[in-house]
Amino acid sequence: MNYRILTATALLVTLATSASTVMAQTASQGFRVVVPTGLSIVAPTDAQITHDETDNDNLFPPQTWVVKGNASNGLTVTFATQDVFKHSSGNFQRDAGLSIALGTTQGPATWNIVTASDQTDYAASDPIAEVSASSNGVGRANIDLTVSFVTEEFGVFAAGDYDMTVVGTVAAN
Repeated sequence: MNYRILTATALLVTLATSASTVMAQTASQGFRVVVPTGLSIVAPTDAQITHDETDNDNLFPPQTWVVKGNASNGLTVTFATQDVFKHSSGNFQRDAGLSIALGTTQGPATWNIVTASDQTDYAASDPIAEVSASSNGVGRANIDLTVSFVTEEFGVFAAGDYDMTVVGTVAAN
């Protein structure tokens, strides 16, 4: 009979041990967020000035463009004229100047101006002025673009509206 008691006791101990082992099992689950590469550039609204009737170049107020991206090697942003300033009649044209300055930035990237200023030269068939900036990492920058209407001498070009477009492009490095 002692043999049966010992067997029953051993069976109870085994069941108790198995039950506590089952109660102590664990599992785990991992979580991952996939962040796609994102680049953006936002232009301000169109700008207009009235010529001051001097021989000086007429400057538009600085226009703030917002550039941002999460490419780990950074971004390059370029601003380029599509053509010179052209009179609405198409018979007169004036050169355009571009210059950029770095405004506020956010994020770990360091931003640098690569080409600070450039000017078209319609007399030499050069309708493109291009300026650029770049970063070395993830971040956002406000880039202030200043456009100038190159005058040379007031009174030697027709009155009226002169239009010109600047296109901004951002790309990952």
